[in-house]
This record gives sequence, structure tokens and C-alpha cells, in this order.
Amino acid sequence: MKFSFATLLVAQTVILIASAAPLPADEAAKAVPDSPPVERYHFPGSKTTVVHSIDEILASQNLDSPTAAADARLSSLGPFASRWGFSGNEYPIVMVHGLMGWGEQPLLGLISYWGGLGGSLVKVLRNQGYTVFQPAVSPASSNWERACELYAQLKGTRVDYGIARAKKIGHERFGKDFTGKGLYPEWGNPGKKLHFVGHSMGGPTAQLLLSLLHQGSAAEIAAAEAAGVPASPLFYTNKTASNFAGGFFAISGVLQGTPMVEIIDNWAGFIIDLVKIIAGVSDLSDIDGLLWDFQLDHYGLSYKKGESLLSYFNRIFSSTWAKGKSNAGYDLSITGARDKDNANNVAIPGVYYFSIPTSTTIQVLTAEVARPSTLLFLIPFANALGTYQNTTMFGSGSAAWRDNDGLVPVKTSSSDTKGYINYSMDLRDSTLTPPTTKPTTGKYHNTGIIEVDHIEIVGLLDPLSLLRWSTMYTNIARILLSLPA
Repeated sequence: MKFSFATLLVAQTVILIASAAPLPADEAAKAVPDSPPVERYHFPGSKTTVVHSIDEILASQNLDSPTAAADARLSSLGPFASRWGFSGNEYPIVMVHGLMGWGEQPLLGLISYWGGLGGSLVKVLRNQGYTVFQPAVSPASSNWERACELYAQLKGTRVDYGIARAKKIGHERFGKDFTGKGLYPEWGNPGKKLHFVGHSMGGPTAQLLLSLLHQGSAAEIAAAEAAGVPASPLFYTNKTASNFAGGFFAISGVLQGTPMVEIIDNWAGFIIDLVKIIAGVSDLSDIDGLLWDFQLDHYGLSYKKGESLLSYFNRIFSSTWAKGKSNAGYDLSITGARDKDNANNVAIPGVYYFSIPTSTTIQVLTAEVARPSTLLFLIPFANALGTYQNTTMFGSGSAAWRDNDGLVPVKTSSSDTKGYINYSMDLRDSTLTPPTTKPTTGKYHNTGIIEVDHIEIVGLLDPLSLLRWSTMYTNIARILLSLPA
């Protein structure tokens, strides 16, 4: 059964009462995670550096002088390399946004995706000497399309969604042209790798890109050969992903889908509500449609000059694209994540994978209930997920999917279907000492659950985001640059 947002709000009391019902014996037995338990870290955390101003951040992390930070590059950017017996590296980091996200330009000129109202966490990293790219892929397309767009923006080519894919879905083969505008055209050349950090849907998008870099697409190669035209190099089947990527962090990643898509009555309506929250407005008819580029030109759904954001949204979400299986709504669902087209979207050999699962709920009997600190918009969703049961989808293991961050269960943000290695460490600790055991490739390393909601982890609506999260993102960068070259 599906519920509207209003129904979820009204039903919270009923949900909490219903949560007292005991699970059947077989479900209770299977509620134990199938991977080892990891540490949980409270928000904001006792070990997090306490600062009171941006000036203190700049002083404590030497961010006031990019030149000074660059001089200390070799000793500071990858400080854990010697601990693990690795060489360290200086590869750039690519930050991949999630559903309804955006790239380099702040939304409305004010809101950074990574850092929100408080400022740009990307700039914090850059000022320490890290090279960071912040591309903008389609905010609501499928992981396949977003991966193709990400590849084109980094390499500087025209977006090629593939001949076979275009024919199957019913759209044009090519999208936007980034020729001559690549963020890192030398990517894939000897010694020219990239690291990736993805939030929310940015997790499975980057994960799929790495998968395609590893195994390519035999279907696309065959379709190109049949048509007598070249295929995109992304689809070549003789590549090695480790030539392209070093490490990857999935933050609140939707790595196995989320029941949230099945719970809400329509994903398009949810997106419109989410946009209103992010933009801080109640009426999208007064905002120009150019605010969000959906990159749906290959469907004939380009922005029309003078079109309001509400009109643009309504036109997009009433189209065949929104009702099909090549969009975020489908790919983020449990059904979509288990679709045969997404079956190979898992960690691959040669790349180091890390996950940062998030949770904003506490256990009450057999249910998970939203913490008071949860963003108000997410509370009904957190409670709905916290009592969700679907024997068709999960058999008798629904309880294992209830711990969540308001949108995504901890189970799915911990790893892909291959499970994870317990690699707990408090990434918000300014004196972080990682595990002595060196990480390995091809499987997720779960760094521990941070008790915060899905939106706060990137500081999206937090005016104090740089004060709360600079340390964590700095530690992510340090770990990535401590990996082998």
C-alpha cells in the first residue's frame, strides 16, 4: 500500500502504536544483519573538533593559505599511507551529488550541495590542497544515464547513452556535448586516476560508472558493431577499472534500493515537495525553470525559455520518461535495484570501497522511530520505514531494513549485495587514527553508522555545516589519498 505525504504525517501516532506489535518468530530471528555489526557514532560526537567560527576552521586546518597548504601537500594530504604500507597518491576527488542535486554553482546563488547554507565543503577541501571536481549530472535520471553523463563531463566528450540503451528505452543516443570542456581529460592515462565520493543516489551512480569501467557493456559493443559505428569508450569490455579509479566513499548511499519509493504514493510529488524544502519556497511557479537542468534533451524534454520551475516539473513528470523504467524513481526502488539491468552494479576488483551509513531512528520494541533531531520533513518517512513490512519483497526479513536515516535504510547504505568488512572509525574525529588493518579492494569497508539524517550528513539545510562536517570530509580525503598510487 502506498501513502501520500499528508497521510504519513497524520498517521505517525498510529505508526508508533502499531510498532509495539511483536514480530513473528521467524522474522525476529532474521532481523540480525547478515554482516558484522559496526560502531554507531552520535551526532555531533564528543571527539569532533569544537569550533565557533569560520576563522577558527581556517586557522586550525591551515585553510587561510592555499599556498601554505600546497607546500605541505606530500606530508599532509595522505597521512595514513605509511600506517597501511601504501605509497599514497595525489589523485583528484570527484564529488557526485544525489537525487535533485546540483554541481559547482550554488543553488539560488546561496546553497552548496556539499555544505548547504553554511558554505562549501568542496572549497574547504580545495583550500587544503586537494583537487576536487563537482560535476552536475541529471538530478532525476537513471543511474545508467547519470554514469554516462559523469563520464562525458570528466573526459570532455559528448554524452553517449549507448545505441542499445537508446533503442530499448526510446530516446536519442546522444546528450549534451562537453567536448573541450572536460574536467579531467587525461583521466585513464597512466597515473591519472580519480577518487569518487557519492551521496545518496550519487553512490550507485558512481558505483555503476566504476562497474562499466571494469566490464564495459557487451550489448553496446554489439549494437555499435551492427550499426557500423564506434561505441563510447565507456562501454569497451577490455578496460581495467583500477586504471581509472583509486577509492570510493558512499555516503548514505542507496546501494541496494530503498522501500521509500514503494511507500510514497508518487515519487514525482515527493521530489516537488523536496525541492520546495531545499529552495525554501512554497510556490515553484515564481522560480525560473533553469534552476534545475534535468538533462533530458535526449527525450525531447528540454527547458523552454520563460518556463517556470513548476511548469517544467509538471511537464517532465507527466511524460513517458517519468512513467518508465529509466529514471531515479525506478532505479532507487527495491524493484529497480534488483532489476537485471542493475544486477552487476556492485563493487569491482582493483578499487577500494568505503561506506558511511546514516541513521536518524531509535529502536522502540520492534520498530524504529525518528529521533527529535530529525529534519521535520523526514520524520514521517523515517517512521514509515521504521515500521515497514513487505514479505513479498523481503521474505521474513523486513525488520533488518527498518533502521534508517529518513529516506534510506542502514542496510542499503552499508554496502552492495556482497556485504561489507567492519572498518569502524569515527571520521568526525580531528585526531583520527584508522584501523591498522590495511583496506583491500573489491568489497565495501563500513566505517560505522553516523546517527544523523539523510540531508544533514551533507549539511544541506544547516547554517553551521562547515563547523560540523569539515573534519569528516577532510578525513575522507585523507583516507583516499593514503591509498596506493
